Amino acid sequence: MGNITKENNYNGHPLSTTFKNDQGFRTVILDKIFGLLDHMTKHHSKVFFTMFELNYPANSSGMYPDNNALMSMFTEALMTHYERAGHDPKYLWVRERSSTGQFHYHIMVLLDGNKTQNVHGLHAKAIELWGRRLGRDGNGYVQLCRSNVYDNGYGGVQLIRNSPVFQQMLEHCFQWASYLAKCYSKGDSPAYINEYGYSRLWDIKARPISKRPILKLAA
Repeated sequence: MGNITKENNYNGHPLSTTFKNDQGFRTVILDKIFGLLDHMTKHHSKVFFTMFELNYPANSSGMYPDNNALMSMFTEALMTHYERAGHDPKYLWVRERSSTGQFHYHIMVLLDGNKTQNVHGLHAKAIELWGRRLGRDGNGYVQLCRSNVYDNGYGGVQLIRNSPVFQQMLEHCFQWASYLAKCYSKGDSPAYINEYGYSRLWDIKARPISKRPILKLAA
């Protein structure tokens, strides 16, 4: 399962606060979230941040593969679509157990905010592509996660590097995304099934970006 923190913050920065956090957070996922935010905000003056929940139809346990094959196909299709459009997309997803016995996914998506100002086109594309994986209309199976802070009806957060509240918004995005790192509803998947996936990043020396110092958000 890897290292777990049960603190209310990570590297001095607040984590998600819900009753589901009592079991702690997986630090490896927190580090990946940091790395993706660091990479995107260094490469783009504006970054659009949003999150979705992807579900299977009710009472469909056993109807679909119990591995992450459909999620892998979904993320590949979504990233390819936005790469071709020049949006430099990045993602991180986690797999969690549902109370119905089926599992579901949460996904964080980051796009070049100079080309994406709101979630509407992204949400529609996600519904279309997840629906293809399910073999049915995707409406109702892709839930947009909302935040009352900085959302302003855009369905996500615009991280604007030269904004006076940039650091505050970055803190908020990390705290919001840290929900994906919670241990609750994870840990019971077969050993051969990954419970998270993310965009791999490479620096100019072809080394994983995770080898570089993790972004330290201002306190």
